[in-house]
Amino acid sequence: MLTQFLFDQTGYQIFDSRLFRAGFAAILSTLLVFLTMPRYIAFLKKVGATADFKENSPPIMGGLLLVIIVVIVSCLTVIINGYSIAALAILVLYSAVGTIDDITKILKKRLVDSGKLSKKDYEEKADGISSSTRLFLYILFSFAIAVLCYKFIPDLKGHLYVPFINPKFWYPYLPNWLFILFITFVVASSANGTNFTDGIDSLASVPIITGMFFVGTVAYVSGNAIFSEYLHIPYLKGCDELLPIAMASIGALLAYLWYNSPPAEIYMGDAGSIGFGALLGVMFILVQAALFLPIVGVIILVEAVSVVLQIGHFKLNKITRGREYADKNRLFLRAPIHHHFQLKWKGRFGDSKPLVNAKIAWRMHLISFFALLIGFVVFFGLR
Repeated sequence: MLTQFLFDQTGYQIFDSRLFRAGFAAILSTLLVFLTMPRYIAFLKKVGATADFKENSPPIMGGLLLVIIVVIVSCLTVIINGYSIAALAILVLYSAVGTIDDITKILKKRLVDSGKLSKKDYEEKADGISSSTRLFLYILFSFAIAVLCYKFIPDLKGHLYVPFINPKFWYPYLPNWLFILFITFVVASSANGTNFTDGIDSLASVPIITGMFFVGTVAYVSGNAIFSEYLHIPYLKGCDELLPIAMASIGALLAYLWYNSPPAEIYMGDAGSIGFGALLGVMFILVQAALFLPIVGVIILVEAVSVVLQIGHFKLNKITRGREYADKNRLFLRAPIHHHFQLKWKGRFGDSKPLVNAKIAWRMHLISFFALLIGFVVFFGLR
């Protein structure tokens, strides 16, 4: 670790400061994205790393570069402990699943271009890895990390802080086996929900940024004995090592928005959305704020729930009233819900799809910022 080496060599306390290391992580990741992204975009275009059939379509897999940078910067700025290992392991494992998915999409798209696969078949199976295989890997990785976290992080308990309720009145406890399953569910759901959210330029990045800001702040306070006692928050020794990881993610994603803001020059792809979504989920677990994720990450929650409701509503109608009725009477025009608004608002802004997408994205960004404020008030003020 670079900052630890500098502290050992110089003795300057600043290199051991969590805030300095977090700020350094944010700045370094931002600079690295700005330095490497233009060449990375050019490389992806050269190898034809696109997944749709639009002319001059931006390449996908932008998130892979972000994940690599966040991992490198984190390794330079954090002290390795159970918290940081768990967070980075989840990020790498889930991002690997997303990367395979992205590469599979690109290869299938090339088969269409060469006439070996029909466009219809591609669109029906455009997810790359099958949903069942992806879900299995989600559960496997989450369960493995959950077991390791429970074993090697002493302060990780089965207690849950319930929003809006003082722990003195209700502080539910989950037994070991149930808490491990809970961790698995939260991480996998967060990854899947973030993946669903990544459907419009910049849409997924902002909820991840606000979520990282919240969880990084909570980690810093929880890892400080004085602040945690003053704010009546459990002291979690070593938890504040999550702050540099959160800030590295924020810095990388802010720089990424420079290239992903409409009109996008590159898309995040599954490598980024799945990886960062899983990272967000596990970090909320590690700071004992898992039940605050639906508040701060409300956009991710709504996107995921809209897909579940759409599928459930369709299957129920298909069983009870037949396929034809189910096709004509869907709950949303299309899921995830941002696609519903794309169709609903079509023609509302001069029949311009970019304007509709921008309106949807900005309104959801504002909701994410409001949700962040509510999360801070509830977590720090209403205990």
